[in-house]
Amino acid sequence: MCFSGGIIGAWATPRDPFWMMSGALAGIFVAAAGLDVWYPPLAFLLGMLGGVIIKPGNDFLVRMGIDDSVGAVSVHGFSGILGVMAVGILAAGYPNPGDAPPTSFIGQLVGVIVMMLCGFVPGYLISLALKAAGMLRVPDKAQEIGLDLAEIPSKAFPEAVGSKSAALMPAE
Repeated sequence: MCFSGGIIGAWATPRDPFWMMSGALAGIFVAAAGLDVWYPPLAFLLGMLGGVIIKPGNDFLVRMGIDDSVGAVSVHGFSGILGVMAVGILAAGYPNPGDAPPTSFIGQLVGVIVMMLCGFVPGYLISLALKAAGMLRVPDKAQEIGLDLAEIPSKAFPEAVGSKSAALMPAE
């Protein structure tokens, strides 16, 4: 339910196939924290909300100067945070196994802060170091001809014969 809700939510806002497929993942991530407690219609609505927030989330990252070319932070990060906080809001008081305290908004908020400090911050710093060393992206030439062709210079698809990519192929 969350998968399909994510697709529909992402398609309803930007109407872009890339974000629609990313919406499927966003729906899964937004519902993952509470999979054991969500009623199917609620999972669908949460998935839809996850699909809706990913494009604006990615636009926010771009405005902040963060280059996330595949929308991974938007899909995993924003949808994941939404899902974790949804548990704190919609499942507050839900009992945990053993002696663990019941689910609470504050507990989920602390979890989000810890995840950001242990996940996003180190990932951002490592990416910054790789970018400074010139190792974050493939060379422009490889991007121009396509990574498949740059890494494996063979004719995989016969319909490519005579195309621009075929002209870039080394002679056999």
